[in-house]
Amino acid sequence: MLGEAEIGSLDAVVDRFTTSLHAAGPYRPPHAGDGPAVDGLVAAVLAASGAGGAPGLVAAAAAAGFGVHDVGGRRLLVSDPRTARSWGLVVLPAVVGERAPQVVVEIPHPHSDLRTERVGLGVLDRLDAALLLQAGAHRHAGAPAWARRRADFPADVSHRPDSVFARLAAGIVAARGTPQVQIHGCADREGFDVVASSGAAPGTALLDEVTRGLRAAEERVRGGGEPGCEALSGTRNVQGRLAARLGTPFVHLELCRSLRADPRRRESVARVVADAVAATGSTTG
Repeated sequence: MLGEAEIGSLDAVVDRFTTSLHAAGPYRPPHAGDGPAVDGLVAAVLAASGAGGAPGLVAAAAAAGFGVHDVGGRRLLVSDPRTARSWGLVVLPAVVGERAPQVVVEIPHPHSDLRTERVGLGVLDRLDAALLLQAGAHRHAGAPAWARRRADFPADVSHRPDSVFARLAAGIVAARGTPQVQIHGCADREGFDVVASSGAAPGTALLDEVTRGLRAAEERVRGGGEPGCEALSGTRNVQGRLAARLGTPFVHLELCRSLRADPRRRESVARVVADAVAATGSTTG
């Protein structure tokens, strides 16, 4: 948990949390006995984002191992990365309403996909009704020595439907039909900077707007499934499969390392995503 001395700007808090996550860190997925606490957390996050306000948020968060802090005009829920219940970090919308959050910005591989959380924070800077959902552990944390497939890594939340990350995303999207934008990182590749796809879901106007905006920003963009991009298209991603079942927008972005290392380009991607959500998405009620 964060002590009061550790509370600073939202960017600083998220950065400290993210850089504390390591492949050898502790992690376990929720087990059956955690079900009521996780369900309570999902319900409390939905209530805190909507018109009902946030009664019971602190207690529900604590039951699931999260602390609650007010940082930079937003509410931050964060787990303790020193414990096996390092299940996530959530930044709630700065404004609430019946149709909030306007978008869920997802960071499934913090510290592993370097600086992806900074793109997510850039979107929050531009959209008061956005919610940030970040995994609470490095994608390799808690993995058995024999793990090879992504689904064998318990903290790889984009491939594990049992994670708190997945259950929060599912609860929000099922209740509100909220669009998801999920940000990943890849190594620099020949011929492109970004792969923009819809995973297993159909393409949407949101994906089209993001793709157009990135190209206008002079990033070299490939679409999902194009030659050389098949493994970067998120087709096995559980949040994308959720969107496909529910008919909700899902955008999967793979950003090359040199883009993520450049503050100007990161801010450009954040602006493009925020503008695309504003152009195609809902507004708060």
